[in-house]
Amino acid sequence: MDVDTLVLEVERLLQRQLGTLERLVLNESWASRSYAEIAQSSSYATEYIKQIGSKLWSELSVALGESVSKKSLRLILTPNRLQQVQPLQTAPAQTAPAQTAALPNASAVNHHLRPPVEFATAIRQFPSGPLSLESPLYVERLPQEKSAFNELSYPGCLLRIKGPRRMGKSSLLNRLLAHGRHQKYHTVTLNFQEVDREIFDHLDCFLRWLCANASRQLGLPSKVEALWDKEMGSKVNCKLYFERYLLKEISSPLVLGIDELNRIFGYANIVQDFLPMLRVWHERSKDSEIWQKLRLILVHATDLYVPLNLNQSPFNVGLPIKLAPFTLEQLSILACRYGVGSLLQDRAWHSFYRLINGHPYLAGLAFYTLQQGQLSLDQIVSTVTTTGGIYKPHLQRCLAMLKSDPSIATSYYQVVTHPDGAVLDAIASYKLDSLGLIRFDQALVKPSCELYRMYFSRQLDTFEP
Repeated sequence: MDVDTLVLEVERLLQRQLGTLERLVLNESWASRSYAEIAQSSSYATEYIKQIGSKLWSELSVALGESVSKKSLRLILTPNRLQQVQPLQTAPAQTAPAQTAALPNASAVNHHLRPPVEFATAIRQFPSGPLSLESPLYVERLPQEKSAFNELSYPGCLLRIKGPRRMGKSSLLNRLLAHGRHQKYHTVTLNFQEVDREIFDHLDCFLRWLCANASRQLGLPSKVEALWDKEMGSKVNCKLYFERYLLKEISSPLVLGIDELNRIFGYANIVQDFLPMLRVWHERSKDSEIWQKLRLILVHATDLYVPLNLNQSPFNVGLPIKLAPFTLEQLSILACRYGVGSLLQDRAWHSFYRLINGHPYLAGLAFYTLQQGQLSLDQIVSTVTTTGGIYKPHLQRCLAMLKSDPSIATSYYQVVTHPDGAVLDAIASYKLDSLGLIRFDQALVKPSCELYRMYFSRQLDTFEP
């Protein structure tokens, strides 16, 4: 049996698409390569590859009704054996928060997804910041992620990853860059949160920083001073630096990932020139071989209030990847990877799902707390807005940001106190969206989850218009 048929048969059995790494581990294991060899060829840690394989063999064991391991793959996954097995019947994934009656039983969703004991109990990671490439806590979001990985192979592509704060954007970016390195591409990562405020004061200073940073990450000497011609203008200088130096010096494609792009949205002197420049770079790839080497990944929380002409904006070209909250099934997978899937009882599970609306960070913090045995899920739900609630530090940070801008706090108070939502101006929507505090229902703005409605309707009552 060829590997393409093997993948199709495994996906039929599991009733889901395999992730990029799962396909890699399955294919390489079928070719009798060791975990160490797979890890070396893919630039991932051996232990992480083992965990991916362990979870996959566990799911196959449940589907086939007999123990499957890396060594027994070829003995068990024969064409005759596979034809005799019917696929698992799983609960359909939810695409949005539903009414209580529509939520499936959590244990039914978890049944075939629960990883082996050694996989679940090994995870003790407190949820904080992007997940490392080795973290088994990363939950893939299909089919968006599959589209993103495929798009990266096209010359001159532009990927736009959008989502609220703590939704997993940086974690996905890191995996796309790792995928690029696996394809022997060069990679450069720029996080605009790391840039000193003074650099954003002048476009020329900012673009010089960009070119110098990219040079160093590519292992090339910075030639900014030598190649910068003051009479050419900053944008032309930057374009020529990439075109005649960086892209010319490398033989394989370059993936340029820009994280926290929305940091520049408050700097009109930067945003009005830099974003159109990226759009031009992308469009040059259509008729320029040298610019086909460049693959752009833009990561941002919002693009609601970027005052650009549509023909100059990079936000209406390329492939958009919008990271939405976890579905119920994805939330169940995360619970299993924390080793707490068996603790999710129906009543509390329904309440919890409605409370956080599938927010990855809020879910991870709850599952970590359950894993430590500190509180039950019922206790977590019943104490969320009290001084002893697990979300207190997170909510207080959001509250401090809101109170630092009274006009925005007033706008958000309208949102959390109107059952049907509120209509806000573009600037207020932009700022609240970038904080991850709202969601959109056509023209109306609503709290992104019930937790925020409950907490901020009390804490912001002094901002009542």
